[in-house]
Amino acid sequence: MLSGFSCLENLTLAMSVNGLHDIDRAQALLEAVGLEDRRDHRPNQLSIGQQQRVAIARALVNRPKIVLADEPTGNLDPANTDRSLGILRSLCQQWGSSLILVSHDPRVIDQFETGIDWEELNQVKKEQQVVADHH
Repeated sequence: MLSGFSCLENLTLAMSVNGLHDIDRAQALLEAVGLEDRRDHRPNQLSIGQQQRVAIARALVNRPKIVLADEPTGNLDPANTDRSLGILRSLCQQWGSSLILVSHDPRVIDQFETGIDWEELNQVKKEQQVVADHH
């Protein structure tokens, strides 16, 4: 979040980059992440988890075709993790956006149909290298 701006301003500023100014859309996203009552609060008035939820709303406000989310729920409690993932998935599905999400939390990973385990990929790569070295 940009520290000098309120939650609502952070969202509308992100929209202005694309020439949009839709306060209703920004307010709807703040409501979706459970922060409609904090719309005028600045980051220093929010918990880390609340800041993270505003960041999720900001990432979605322009309805991108691809959403890249690196540990989007890392600072959230289980209830807000589930809520935020539900929002991400629902809005991406609604808008036809692809969601690429990185997480170390097995609870988060298990909520998706498709996943890539980098440790498994690295192990396969090492095994292939051993085989190649012996030929």
